[in-house]
Amino acid sequence: MGRTLPRSFTVLGRRMPVVVGAITAATLVLTILAHNSRLVFETLVLSPDRVWAGELWRLVTWVFVVPDPIGLLFGCLAMVLWFGPDLVGAWGPRRFLSVYLGLAAASGAVTSLLARLLAPRLLGNVYAGWWPMIDALIIAWALIFPFRDLYLFFVLPLRGLNLVYGTIGITLLFAMLPFNLFGFLPHFVAEGLMLASVRWSPRDLWLRLRYRFLTRKLWSPPSHLRPVQRHRREDEPPRWLH
Repeated sequence: MGRTLPRSFTVLGRRMPVVVGAITAATLVLTILAHNSRLVFETLVLSPDRVWAGELWRLVTWVFVVPDPIGLLFGCLAMVLWFGPDLVGAWGPRRFLSVYLGLAAASGAVTSLLARLLAPRLLGNVYAGWWPMIDALIIAWALIFPFRDLYLFFVLPLRGLNLVYGTIGITLLFAMLPFNLFGFLPHFVAEGLMLASVRWSPRDLWLRLRYRFLTRKLWSPPSHLRPVQRHRREDEPPRWLH
């Protein structure tokens, strides 16, 4: 059962947790500043070569700079109205904030590592935007609330694993249209990390192993019992009652 949303306020008739409002407001402010100052933009975005040079703050700040207005608008709707309040209700505000910022840092770190190992020429690439995080939150929402529908493009209803597959499939489609897989590398990394953390978290793995152990122990026959022999001599009296 989800926790009560603490310190929330009403937006468009819905209760919004403060942590969701803070993330959204910070994204709006930093995006506006970045679009009006080249220095701010170049300081905040994720650039693998600058990360390897020691500018580690970029591992978090890159998700607060959204490149385009449409991505900013629909990202605000996703955070404020669609997924943010539900996930805060399920996780609590502290865990939601730690997941959001931790996932941003982990995605940025893995992206920088893969750029260095697989394609050093991409170390100078620039990554920005919160849609890798929002895609990851959609996957978490789909797995935590598997019986709720999300209407893809406001037409096609998806839920549960179908929504997970649809999210990953749309990301792959967008990456293939200009054939820019490395440009969508943070999206795939964030989606994979979220899928692994929800489906194969240490607690979930422990509970599954514990369940299998108890089930096997319950159904395994006791060692001191022996099966009844179905064939016996006619002159031998019965030794078991059924």
